[in-house]
Amino acid sequence: MSSLFEFLAIVGGTTALSILGLVLVRSRVKRERLEPGHEVGGILIAIVGTLYAILVGLVVVSAQSKVDEASSEAAAEANKLSNIYHLSGPFEPAARHKIRGELHSYAEAVVQQDWSKVEQGLEKEATIAPYRRLWLSVVEYHPRNDHEQVFYESMVDEVKDLAESRKHRMVAARNQLSPVLWGVLITGGVLIIIFTYFFFVESLLSQIIMTAFVAIFLSMNIYLIFVCQNPYRPELGAKNAGFGASFSPSWFEDKNTEETSK
Repeated sequence: MSSLFEFLAIVGGTTALSILGLVLVRSRVKRERLEPGHEVGGILIAIVGTLYAILVGLVVVSAQSKVDEASSEAAAEANKLSNIYHLSGPFEPAARHKIRGELHSYAEAVVQQDWSKVEQGLEKEATIAPYRRLWLSVVEYHPRNDHEQVFYESMVDEVKDLAESRKHRMVAARNQLSPVLWGVLITGGVLIIIFTYFFFVESLLSQIIMTAFVAIFLSMNIYLIFVCQNPYRPELGAKNAGFGASFSPSWFEDKNTEETSK
């Protein structure tokens, strides 16, 4: 489902239903029944609106923090691959070639398969095989001297961190907002819109416009929360932070193949 269609469905649909409800109320309820409650109603809707705004603000901040964290972890995952590649430099040719080969396979899998799925809120773990082979290649290697030992210890730490970033990418896309919280947000928004029906404005067109503004503002916040449920959606740019156009799996090909063959 495209972002434009989702936006029109949520914002446009909410606004249309809100206007329809207002028109029905105005056609059935007389002015004399609505005007006496204006003074008290104005105070109550201000209180309710403030409480709802606080709730929505907290949820929006939480949703945005998920997007920021997803971008940070995507950058970290890409950086860890680069770090492991360079740390393998001092290793013996055969081991270095094997480690870099797994890095290349991992990078291709994550770009061509994993990201295409997590952006849709689905799960695809094409990196499982190269990730496990990478660990095996690192664990099986025995440093030949103190110099290699230093690089080896740093590489183990980088592979551990890579595991954390990879796990975050797999889990965050499925970590949806609680149904209970969704129920509170939607119900609260609907009640606020219904509350506007208790006021009477001489010009029906003016009241329709004001109600439409309220509905658009509320539904846009709901749409924002809906989109940020999956922090890896293409329009949020998490992929670009680590695996965007500036990232290429070819970086991880072993350039010293001649030395390896010897």
